[in-house]
Amino acid sequence: MSKVKSAIITAFVVIAIIVAAVFGVASFNVGATQRYNSIAAEIPLGSDYSGYVYTTIYPEGVISQSDYDALSEEDKSSYQQHGGVYVSVENSDYDDIDSLSAAVANDAGVLSKRFADRGLSDYSVTVRDGLSITAAVPSAYSYSEYKGNNSSGRSDALSLAANTLGYLLADGELTLRTTDTSITLGEDDSSTTYDTTRFADEYTDADILGDGSATYPFVGASENAADYFSSVSAYSFGGSNVLSFSLTSYGRERMRYISSIAASSDSQVIYMCVGDTQIIAITCTSTIDSDSMQFSMNTLSAARDAATVLNSVVGGGTLSAAYQPLGSALSSTAAGGENAALMAFIACIVVLAALCVAAIIKYKKLGGVLSLSFIILSLVMLYALYILAVQTTFAVLATCAVLLIVFAAANLFTLNEVRAQCKTGKTMQASVKAAYKRTWLGVLDAHVVMLVAAILLATVAIGDAAACGLIAVVGTIASYALWWFTRLMWHVCSAPQRNKFAFGGFKREVYGDD
Repeated sequence: MSKVKSAIITAFVVIAIIVAAVFGVASFNVGATQRYNSIAAEIPLGSDYSGYVYTTIYPEGVISQSDYDALSEEDKSSYQQHGGVYVSVENSDYDDIDSLSAAVANDAGVLSKRFADRGLSDYSVTVRDGLSITAAVPSAYSYSEYKGNNSSGRSDALSLAANTLGYLLADGELTLRTTDTSITLGEDDSSTTYDTTRFADEYTDADILGDGSATYPFVGASENAADYFSSVSAYSFGGSNVLSFSLTSYGRERMRYISSIAASSDSQVIYMCVGDTQIIAITCTSTIDSDSMQFSMNTLSAARDAATVLNSVVGGGTLSAAYQPLGSALSSTAAGGENAALMAFIACIVVLAALCVAAIIKYKKLGGVLSLSFIILSLVMLYALYILAVQTTFAVLATCAVLLIVFAAANLFTLNEVRAQCKTGKTMQASVKAAYKRTWLGVLDAHVVMLVAAILLATVAIGDAAACGLIAVVGTIASYALWWFTRLMWHVCSAPQRNKFAFGGFKREVYGDD
């Protein structure tokens, strides 16, 4: 390869790396009012670096210390202290505290499954005093949101986390409702009239809209709306965040009937609720007659939250006890302090720099080629964290560091073989060719084992472990591809060099015919 071709290819690779690195790690102002936030600054942070958003739910008949203190002396007489809470069995749906406690424990298991199915990097569902449940999810704001450099702001990220709690903690059956008093369902649920008269048993004063609006069910008391659906999923496509329903054959028939009523009403809206929690408002301008339904939601996070709780209820995962309305969600700081994310980022830069410096010291100019590969692998994982929206935790960053070290070990394994081939008297080109031929199968085997383990971890595990598995899948594939890329760039960069041995710091100790 000529010097010109070598220089052009090398320059192209270096420029591409510099551009990707600038957009990946550098944030800067664009004009007087706008700011570009780097990829690193936009990655959602897990609880290790952002803390938690948490709340506690109390079943009917159980109140906190502060609520108890606010009661009158007469009302206090019906409560008894149980650990850090106060219980009034007569105000609950259970005959004794043990029965109520057993129901709460069962509900904690249902909620744990919901949180696990949601795919969060971390979460906590804890029974306290046997009679209340505290649930926590990562705050999940990015560093730019934390610093106030993002238009959405840290408060919006915290609101998303609080909304996740609101969805996942919803208790009650799945119902389809309307606020329209012009709708009256016939007793056989097959005829429709329009006036202001309703059957008494069809009325409920559930406040699902937050404005005190009374709601009316579309589904008869003998029906379960959960039977209408086989599954619910969430995805993002073309900039839209979609909540998709798969209907059963029975559900298609019933939704055709219900949607025809809604489409002919004044409001043209069906409110889908779990208990008193509104999940989605469906606007019906025409009859829905399909095996599936798709509706747009404001954010992908909300779509995933809704899909998780709906799938739970469709699968029979309703809560046993009736719970009081959700209180305010609170937030905590990261365990490592306010600057934990910044310190973690600096630590990652130091690890990468140390690998690059060590490679250059040991392998001279070849170490520079290795450094390019180290940087590319780091950028691949950085962009993967952003594109896949993986909540970054200490374990996720540790996985990235391990992948870098494994990649370095694979190259060290090969380069030691090159050195051994050089000592037999072979030329540099022959030594490189022989070394890669001898080591590629071992490197491939190692990466295949890592890839299989990563895929299993990503698909079978939950929470932080699943996030580690997902980034390990990307990193393992990139590592193997870059192992060959290093071989290519070695050839490109060393082509103009007369002394190929000096390029990599190798010595030809046995001389024979070339």
